[in-house]
Amino acid sequence: MEKLPPDTCISEADRRAYPRSPVVVKKAKLHYGNEIFFGYATNVSRSGLFISSTKLRSPGETYAVEFTLPGDASRRFVCRAEVMWARPYRQGSFCSAGFGLRFLDLPEEDAVFIDEWVKRVNAQMK
Repeated sequence: MEKLPPDTCISEADRRAYPRSPVVVKKAKLHYGNEIFFGYATNVSRSGLFISSTKLRSPGETYAVEFTLPGDASRRFVCRAEVMWARPYRQGSFCSAGFGLRFLDLPEEDAVFIDEWVKRVNAQMK
């Protein structure tokens, strides 16, 4: 995955290998040593997600990530993820501050489930 400059906003369709859903995942939790960080996640796909936050993480850092998808809180996804890029808050920008995570070891069964969920949600939004 390419590393984008922090102030770059590119259409999701222009740079994504897999379809994503813009629906907010409200219970994303990142573990880093003894530190636990909760955040709002969007742009979920089988390959990763975006964490909206002004508390940025550095590219290359890895975290244990836990999240559920709206409408199916009984299924929890747990994997390791790497920070691929971070975008600071910029006044007047239409891009949210935060950072992009790439899943490192999401089980294929979970990736397929997320693919199907994204297709359903995106079809409902049309």
